[in-house]
Formats: sequence, C-alpha cells, structure tokens
Amino acid sequence: MAILHRTHTLSALMPRYVERFRCIGPSCEDTCCFGWPVHIDKKTYKAYRKESTPELKRLGEYVKRLPGANNDKMYGVIVPVGEAQQCAAFQGGMCSIHASVGESYLSNVCHSYPRINRKVNGQYEQGISLSCPEAARLALLAEDAFDFVEVPIQLRDATVMEINGRYGLPPTMVVDIRIFCIGVMRTRELALWQRLALLGTFCDALTRLCSAGEQSGAQALIDNFTHWLETGELVSVLDQIQPNKEAQAMVFATLWAAKGFDTPSPFLKKVMAQISLRFGADEHGQVSADALVQAYVYGMSRLDEALAPAPWLIENYLLNEMFSQLFPFNGADPYDSYLQLVARFGLLRLLLAVQCNMKDGIPDMASIIATVHLQCRRFQHDNNYTKLVNRSLQESGWADLDKLYRLIKI
Repeated sequence: MAILHRTHTLSALMPRYVERFRCIGPSCEDTCCFGWPVHIDKKTYKAYRKESTPELKRLGEYVKRLPGANNDKMYGVIVPVGEAQQCAAFQGGMCSIHASVGESYLSNVCHSYPRINRKVNGQYEQGISLSCPEAARLALLAEDAFDFVEVPIQLRDATVMEINGRYGLPPTMVVDIRIFCIGVMRTRELALWQRLALLGTFCDALTRLCSAGEQSGAQALIDNFTHWLETGELVSVLDQIQPNKEAQAMVFATLWAAKGFDTPSPFLKKVMAQISLRFGADEHGQVSADALVQAYVYGMSRLDEALAPAPWLIENYLLNEMFSQLFPFNGADPYDSYLQLVARFGLLRLLLAVQCNMKDGIPDMASIIATVHLQCRRFQHDNNYTKLVNRSLQESGWADLDKLYRLIKI
C-alpha cells in the first residue's frame, strides 16, 4: 500500500531516557489502547473510511467524525468498545492497523504517543509523558535519565508543535528561561522543596515583569536569581518558613478526590484500591480528617526509605514535567504554570506518602512507579482537571506564594 503519513529524519534534543524508550507492546501492564477514545486527524479519518483492506473495513463502524469537527488534528475518533474502553483496532495484544497496513496508517496521535515533539527557536526536541508505564520506569529509576542528548529521530511534520515565543518574550529568551529553571531543579545542594520555592519566586517575578511590559528585563532577572542562588540569600529567607503538614494532606487530598475514582483500567483500579486502603479509611470506607493527616505524616516519615533505591525519583518526575510541558510557558502566565507544577508535585507526594502508610515494610519500587503512572494517566491528559485544580487553589487562598511555601516545605 502507498505510504499515508511520511516521516523525516531530524536531530532532536531529549533526555537520555527518551532515547532509550521503546514501546513494549503486549507486555505493557496498562496499554494506551485502553481507557480513552483514540482521536484521529482528518487525513487518517478519510483513509480509514475509503480504504478497502479487510482490517480497515472491519473498523468502519467504529470510526466516527467528531460532531462539528473543524480541526484537522482532532477530526474523528475510533470509538472505544467494552467495559475497558478498548480501541477497536486492538487485537491479540497489538494494533491491528499497524500489523495489517503499516505504521504510516496510524493516526498522528497513535504514531507520536507517548512522545511530545516540539520545535523551539529552531531546535527540535522530544519529551515523553509518564502516563506510559515503561516511560515512567525509564525516567524515574535511572540517575542519568535527565542527561540531555541530541539524536536523530523520525518525525511527522503534523506532530511537531512550533514555539515562536511566549508572554511577549522572544524564542531565545524562552530557551534561556527554560534552561535556568531546569538548572534550578537540578541543584542538588538544595532540598527539593527549596528548589520548588525558588522557582515559585522566579515565576512570580517573571509574571510581574511580563504583565508590566518589561520583557527586556528578563535576562537581568535570571542574572539576579543566579546570584541569589549562589550566595544563598533567598534560601536563608525560605528556611524561616514553617510547613503546614495538615494543610498539605487536606488540600491535596481534596484535589485528588475532585477527579473521582472511576477508571476502566483493571491495572489502575488495583493501584487506586491500594491507595484508598492506605488512606486510613474505616470499616465503612470513610476517611476522617485526623486519619488522613496521620496517614500522610506517617507515610512521609517512611518515604525517604521507600525511595532509597532511586532517591532522585521525585526530582526526575519534576524535571520531566518541566521539559515535556514547556515549563514555565504552559499556563496563562509563568505563575499559572508554577501552580500546575506545585499541584502535581503535591498530589504525587501525597499519594507516595499514603503508599508508605503500611504497618509492616515499605512499598516496592513497582508500586512507587505505578503510583506515578496513575497520577500522570488520570490527571495530565485532562485539561479541565488542570484548570479545576488551579482555580481551586486560587479560590481557597492557597495560590498565594507565601502559603504555597507552607504546602511544599517538609
């Protein structure tokens, strides 16, 4: 058959774990072919509707155009089937489209997932969402996962998002700010919460700068923060902050519950059941505020022990969020981007701490990785939930920087 979607060989910047990633297909414990509708682009939709191969004919009844579709990228959908919401093309542990007519007939979404492709200031780059369990293992367990490399990859033009600037800042400054922020997160001389707090102070200042139309001062802002980081001036101020562990437990548990607990994935159902059990529920499945806080505080006291095989795990999670999500340029402004990062950090830390609320022993790394994967799969593909979380923090008063510090400090 003729090639439907052509690819080009390009050089792209990526974390080392992205270079190592390969789909494990039928061995995947929580395949991306389950749990959500498979969106297809207009070119793929038309090919699926007109091609006469037996497999595409079989899929015909499941390929639907989205009502009022006027976006070529999200033009149609393969309607999921069954209780597990399985893609109709998933047969015998693999994609029947890929097997029967070739990779070029995959939709752009299926071809790229879990990869995220961008072009920033002329540089191609590739990240990965940790909603893929194999990607989560590679990103979180290897200490060198976030050494950056430049390697050739195969890309479709339609899967690349080009970034020309953000918030009135030119592309070159977008690159410099991202490099600075990632550098802060990799400063292991500081505690992780201190790095997050410094990023918050920077994002707040950058938002004020852009709001005032003073984007030309961005480089001076980076220089000032670099100086304060080297001298420890900001860190000494942060050390005076008192953490609020009760608020940490209650605020992030509320955000966790706001999503709901339904999932078609058998694998994620098991992980959520495990977490619910360790939240401190009584015999009726109810969790009191006191039990929740106790579960969190006790779990936090065991978390470092649980993470001993990969003490960089949460750092790597944050680095992946920052690189793959274009931090701090993925929100309405840099501070909005920071709120998203803090919310995801706080949710993950809560879930990991709860996993450590065990009478005997500590969770193994498989459970830890599954917890990260759970958060990423359930929360990071839902833009409405992201907006809900940021709005909830703002409306409750916890979005103020001085209060956020108390939510992240341990």
